Formats: sequence, structure tokens, C-alpha cells
Amino acid sequence: MKILGIFLLMLSLITGISIGIDLLLGFDLSTSLRVSFNPLYVMEVPELVVLCLFILFLFGPGGYSLLQKWMGERNRGR
Repeated sequence: MKILGIFLLMLSLITGISIGIDLLLGFDLSTSLRVSFNPLYVMEVPELVVLCLFILFLFGPGGYSLLQKWMGERNRGR
């Protein structure tokens, strides 16, 4: 429980600092909140490509083995 409390305290402090810096840079509060809670808004195209590749490498092998297992059961039934 203590670890969860420390995590939430650090998360709120870091988010507050990020929003404060955005406000000091001249962004309004709604833009600052939107960018803080959805980082996909500020990602460039290469960063999105790296994110997609990461997701592909993360779930690709499991999906491939699942597909092989499904195709093997389907071919055995014939």
C-alpha cells in the first residue's frame, strides 16, 4: 500500500510539473491537460512508426504461434 501511495504522489508531482511548464510556455490549460494525458498528440511520424514496430514485436510472436496452432488443428480435422 505504501508503494502505491508513493507511486501516486510521484505521478501527481511529475504531472503537475509538466502542466506548470506548459503553462509557463504559454499554452492554455486545456491544451496542457490534453497533451499531458494523451502523449500521442505530440508524437512525430518516426516516433509513431517506432511505437507500431514495438507493438508488432511485442504481440507478433504470440500471434504467429497462435495462428500456427489454429492452422494445425484445422488441418488435422480434415
